[in-house]
Amino acid sequence: MIVPMTAAYARQIAGWTYTNEYAVYSFSQTDETMNELLGGEYYAYLDAHGAPAGFFCFGQSARIPAAEKDPYGSNALDMGLGLRPDLCGQGKGHTFVMDGLHFAQREFAPEAIRLTVAAGNLRAVRTYTNAGFHYEASVNHSRTRKLFYILVRPSGERSAQ
Repeated sequence: MIVPMTAAYARQIAGWTYTNEYAVYSFSQTDETMNELLGGEYYAYLDAHGAPAGFFCFGQSARIPAAEKDPYGSNALDMGLGLRPDLCGQGKGHTFVMDGLHFAQREFAPEAIRLTVAAGNLRAVRTYTNAGFHYEASVNHSRTRKLFYILVRPSGERSAQ
């Protein structure tokens, strides 16, 4: 189930720590993080017990600060997402992504959905490609200079799985 973010869910999510090459996705437990999570663009993805198993965000919060000028057009809804660290690598990604896509289509009715993923996150790139996303552009993060891919999926497209 996907529900609006609450302070209790945000506190839990802000404490998630990813390891190794995925550490870039860890939040920090700061006022700035809490303000972002509670700013209206974030939603909690709950497991069967009502605990946060992931999150989605839609809109500006889903974009990275890119070194390139205006890499994001206005033709798509930006979607960001994160699965709880202990659930990563267990084959749950496709269902998670599809649940987020269905939610976005139902709530926002966009023409297309766009996401930005670290180029080195091959596991996520594969999941997104299998969910029907296609490469649109490469961008560099303005602070870290790491390479990211912008991927787009037309709303009506079916996934490969």
